[in-house]
Amino acid sequence: MKDECAICGRVLSLYSLRRCPRCKKLHCRSCMTTNLWSEQRDLICLNCARRIVSPRGPTSKYGPLREYLLRRGKFTILTTLTFSKIEGVINGNLPFGALRSDQWWNNDENTAQGYAWRSAGWEVQSVDLKERAVTFKKLVAEGHAPVPRSKRGRAGKAQKPFKPVPVRPRGIRKPSKTRVAKAIARARNVERRRAAMQLGQRSKPKSAYEKRMYKPEAKPTRQD
Repeated sequence: MKDECAICGRVLSLYSLRRCPRCKKLHCRSCMTTNLWSEQRDLICLNCARRIVSPRGPTSKYGPLREYLLRRGKFTILTTLTFSKIEGVINGNLPFGALRSDQWWNNDENTAQGYAWRSAGWEVQSVDLKERAVTFKKLVAEGHAPVPRSKRGRAGKAQKPFKPVPVRPRGIRKPSKTRVAKAIARARNVERRRAAMQLGQRSKPKSAYEKRMYKPEAKPTRQD
């Protein structure tokens, strides 16, 4: 006996298939997972697990607004949103009651929109139908107001005064004896070259013509 998996569509034997206790359909082992949200920890299909993690209900339209307010709650306790901004967040249009009446913005958890911001820890403080804007205020318990990021310390500890890193003064290193000897030798070589150059300027060597034609003792003088 064989049957088909309800998710992947593979045809397997009934021995390799499991029946989901929620949807009552047959699935293969690859399409089953453990139900961590129940005490029995039985196996359920991936579709039922997805429905448990992200349930769909009457608040699904304003679910993005709830997620947006949860993110905003990490940075501020008061925010003002225009109607066009809310329509962009929920990716849809607000009903006519939201544009004409303040009653639509009541903090009633029995309504879909009220449950969205109340479950996120926010409430409507004021509504301006002329400016088409609504102001939300976060419900903060006494003594648990969020601290701005600029005043927070590391791991909640008190900030310590700034203390510069100590810098050691750079000392003057004495040159080694080898470097001193090399420097003295270079200085003496420079002096010898200068002396040789000065000696060469005083007594110029004789040219080859003078050595060949005249004796070195007697050099002819110019006669007028």
